[in-house]
Amino acid sequence: MKFHTVLCSSKNRLFGKTPGKRLGIALLCASALTGAVAQADESRWVPEDRLSELVDPALLPAGANVDVKFVKVDERIGSARCPAALFANSSGNKMWGRTFVRVQCVGSDTAPFFLGVDVKVWAPVLVIKNMVQSGQTVGAGDVEYRTMDLSQLTQGWVTDMTHLANKTSTRQLWPGTLLKHDHLRGQPMVKNGDTVKVVMSGPGFAIGGTAVAMGEAELGEVVKIKTAQGKILHGVARDALVVEVNL
Repeated sequence: MKFHTVLCSSKNRLFGKTPGKRLGIALLCASALTGAVAQADESRWVPEDRLSELVDPALLPAGANVDVKFVKVDERIGSARCPAALFANSSGNKMWGRTFVRVQCVGSDTAPFFLGVDVKVWAPVLVIKNMVQSGQTVGAGDVEYRTMDLSQLTQGWVTDMTHLANKTSTRQLWPGTLLKHDHLRGQPMVKNGDTVKVVMSGPGFAIGGTAVAMGEAELGEVVKIKTAQGKILHGVARDALVVEVNL
């Protein structure tokens, strides 16, 4: 088997050919070096048409669309000084809003540099449709989806209707208000002093009983309970006046 090597340097005589051939060699080098650069650096390097992949997917809600554009065109990219370029995020930098990327030129001796980018993350978020009073239950009829650029919003927006389950408003909300998590308060399944049904389960068994709640808990939250024998246990609120204890 024969291996053919292309020297990816501006000093290589191949780069002295026609502009079209020079660009073709540069792109070939970019493709070949993407893996090599990634191995030598923990950063992920991508070409310009894949800049959106540098945004952490863990930050993106369902249905989000990412758009990354350069703040200002850099004349070096695409010229003999930087025939082809690879881009990466810097450690600790959040690819969100107005930020920057690292640039590695392929096919030239140009030193790496930084370039400003504008990252927009478009996604449907919940907005108040009808006036909601403080303490009022917030239902599906009170909200609507509106597509917004999340990079321009403060954290805490709501994107899933399921977050409305058993929730009331903590304040008066006007139509057009962006719904946020701190606008919602869960309805407690268990309140302090309630007599609750306790379901205790363990390997191969399950028993029931009653106890007194020693705190308040929403669905899925942990609450402290006291049995008739005076024993203090911790369980999870599973339904109205129902607490599950795993032994």
